[in-house]
Amino acid sequence: MSDEKKLNEPCDGTPEGCHGDSDECGLDPKECHANSTLSKNMDPESMEDCMGKSLDKLSNAFMASAKRWEMIVYPALFAFILLSTYGFFLIYSLTKDISRVADDMSKITNNMQHVAMQMDSVSKNMVIMTQTLDSQLVVMNDMVYHVRGMNHSINQMRHDFSVLNNSVSRPMSFMNTFMPW
Repeated sequence: MSDEKKLNEPCDGTPEGCHGDSDECGLDPKECHANSTLSKNMDPESMEDCMGKSLDKLSNAFMASAKRWEMIVYPALFAFILLSTYGFFLIYSLTKDISRVADDMSKITNNMQHVAMQMDSVSKNMVIMTQTLDSQLVVMNDMVYHVRGMNHSINQMRHDFSVLNNSVSRPMSFMNTFMPW
């Protein structure tokens, strides 16, 4: 009981309590609270118990930290694998499509050579069509001249019928008054 009383008293007698350094303590070093506390806590069983508790706390903290990291890293790793697989698929599809385009380009080149030869034929036919249209233009100009003459003749015929109508209709109207029907 006297040891417990000494442990609760401050080493230097101040209200702040023991500062933990037995060399600076004004009391006898054998009676100092710091020395008595250290000597009591230094037995091997309490040291093993303290180390065990410390290692247990460290292990628990590490496990909690690992759990937190697992919740972040594993989904991120899964997302990375998923996205990289999709990227590989896109690149594979692109190379497959480019290969198909390259194969079709040789066919397109052959077809374009055929189109070029046909365009040469079309060009020659256009020259012939232009010459034909020039000769048709001359014929059409002759037709325009003749249709103009026909138009003038028909206009003259209209005028002559008008004059005939005037010259026949007056005597006929006089004669019609004598007819019974």
